[in-house]
Amino acid sequence: MTPRPNDLRPTLAVLWLFAILNMVFRDIHEFTMASTINEILSGNVNGNPMSETVLLFGAIAVELLLLAFLLTALLPTRWSRALNLTLVPVAVAGMFFIPPADPDDYFFAAVELCAFAAIFTLAWRWNTGQRSSLLDGERHAV
Repeated sequence: MTPRPNDLRPTLAVLWLFAILNMVFRDIHEFTMASTINEILSGNVNGNPMSETVLLFGAIAVELLLLAFLLTALLPTRWSRALNLTLVPVAVAGMFFIPPADPDDYFFAAVELCAFAAIFTLAWRWNTGQRSSLLDGERHAV
């Protein structure tokens, strides 16, 4: 199935994947530092206590990002646009729950912000049309 020229779902899904991978690699990159491992073992990361509740909220946030990737590609265009416009601000706010602490964190945060800005801008400008079905965003003749 070839996407239509104005169908941004594949592009937006790839941008979500790019942002998610940047977050994952930032975390992996941090794990190479002994100070990060010591913070994790102490139960405090960047001065914030890591409790089961905090970990649960982190898991929910990660799941939202993964769902954004998946649902952007699968939902009808109108719903996909709405999802992207809603989840980008949530993702950006989540980035600063534990703010960047060193130069490489700022670098990864800048790349992620660029990806989220691209997602939001594309979704904002996306003309999905008013006629859409639950299947693929267009009316079908019966």
